[in-house]
Amino acid sequence: MLKNVNWKTLLRILISLALLGWLIVSIDWKGVSAAILYADYTWFLAAAAWVILSMVVSVSKWRLVLEAQEIKISRYELWRAYWAGLFFNNFLPSSIGGDALRIFWVGKLTGDTAGSTSSVVVERIIATAGLALVGLAGSFLIIGPDRRIQILFLALLVGSLLLLALMMWGRLPVGLAAKSNRFIDFIKGMVNHGARLRGKPGKMGMVLFLSVIFQITVVGVNLAIFKALGINQLNLADLVYVIPATSVAAMLPLGINGYGVRESAYVVLLGAYGVNQGIAFAASVLFAFLISIMSLYGGWIWMRKQVESSNEKNTIKSNFRDSQKCHGTRP
Repeated sequence: MLKNVNWKTLLRILISLALLGWLIVSIDWKGVSAAILYADYTWFLAAAAWVILSMVVSVSKWRLVLEAQEIKISRYELWRAYWAGLFFNNFLPSSIGGDALRIFWVGKLTGDTAGSTSSVVVERIIATAGLALVGLAGSFLIIGPDRRIQILFLALLVGSLLLLALMMWGRLPVGLAAKSNRFIDFIKGMVNHGARLRGKPGKMGMVLFLSVIFQITVVGVNLAIFKALGINQLNLADLVYVIPATSVAAMLPLGINGYGVRESAYVVLLGAYGVNQGIAFAASVLFAFLISIMSLYGGWIWMRKQVESSNEKNTIKSNFRDSQKCHGTRP
């Protein structure tokens, strides 16, 4: 029975619960409830607008990667896939779920699963580089940044660029390249698509630029939430440093979907600026709540997609039956 236990997932759940437990014990919940109750929710309209803009940017950079890999698909389908992926990210116990959905969606439409996988991986890598670049730049704009966080940003930036170079290298070990099976052929397809990016430095540069713009939109979402809660201790430079740091914390494979980790990062990092723990926790919760609520649009898109697929299958079956009847009535 113990052999069937996913110890990695169990450990992540325990870490999330431990961090949330620490927050529950240490936070002034009256302050949290007061912050949420008396928040100026008109700012949430601005936060929602920033989220929508972030999705427009995300779709644009993903499309550029696909174009560089010579994969053609409409912006409309990418828009639907990205929103559906956001829904899966928020309601499945791993952010990988949304990436898997995007790979499946584009792979099915284009018939090129290796290419769709490569595009999502590359887009993720460059997005991480953009996150690290913004956070690192922000750390040089403020007084007394945490050196450990600066080193983390730098390591993340270097690691992302090395991974991108590996994806674009376009070569397999000789022993592996000589073999052929379903899995190896899939890897070869990914490698070939990655190699196509080497001749498109302009597009790759634009993807990185858009990744930086995306991080600015995330800062915008948080700025609006901070305004709603009356958090005025941070200026724009502080936000450009702090918000990427909380995003990096949420990316760490310690908890489930970043729960507990993200909230702790908000409390610790905002606490350094004199923000009350309860209000900092409320900011994190409201950010997660806003993204989750807006991702329900992606859930609706996914359900529509299922209905469309079902109708398409029924149409094919109906046409097949009609053709069979026609053949049966021939003399």
